[in-house]
Amino acid sequence: MKRLGHRTVAAAALALAVWAAAAAQAYSPPRGTPDLARMTLQPSDLARGATVLFSGYLDPGTGLNLRTQYDRDFGAAATTAGVKLAQIQIYLTLADSTAYAKTLFAQLTSLYSSESGHAILALEVVPVSVNGFHPTPNNARFGKLRSAGIGQQSLLESGTITTKSATIVADFVSLRVDGVLASLAIVAAQPPLADAVAIGLARTVAAHITSVLAAAGSSGGGR
Repeated sequence: MKRLGHRTVAAAALALAVWAAAAAQAYSPPRGTPDLARMTLQPSDLARGATVLFSGYLDPGTGLNLRTQYDRDFGAAATTAGVKLAQIQIYLTLADSTAYAKTLFAQLTSLYSSESGHAILALEVVPVSVNGFHPTPNNARFGKLRSAGIGQQSLLESGTITTKSATIVADFVSLRVDGVLASLAIVAAQPPLADAVAIGLARTVAAHITSVLAAAGSSGGGR
């Protein structure tokens, strides 16, 4: 899986919430940060045998009004209903304030609707290392952007990505609960992939976020 690096502050502010994360390295979040490890999807939310490929905090860098990020990636997994998946990625972004989280989400909507945004999403599930893959409008097709009806804001977009060796079907969901943004990429083990699968997993993440914030007496960021 490819992790996209920061470019400029403005571009990074957009990309952070759509699968852009700094290279994984040891990092401890600021003192008083709500427990993002408990906010994200848990192995117990999936059928037994789900493989965690990576799980940890990420340094969000400076100048972006973000407190921290958390990434958890699963390899082969199945939902509790038995739907087999090839890959699940979940990025959490904790903003300094709920207001800034709203700003990031508004930028997300514009990015998801653009060809450059689609290229970022496609590269997240099919890195360049796979047959020298470079997504174009001809091999990465996306459906209509719509609300997923989750949290305080959400969006859902489905993609079909064709490489020389495979056709990959994925759903991308982003949502906001107070000052926390969550972005999920759900890749089918084989087509098709019902939207209900990604929506169900995203609802579980939203419920975890809400529970952790309520226990901490926090909205994630400030106001």
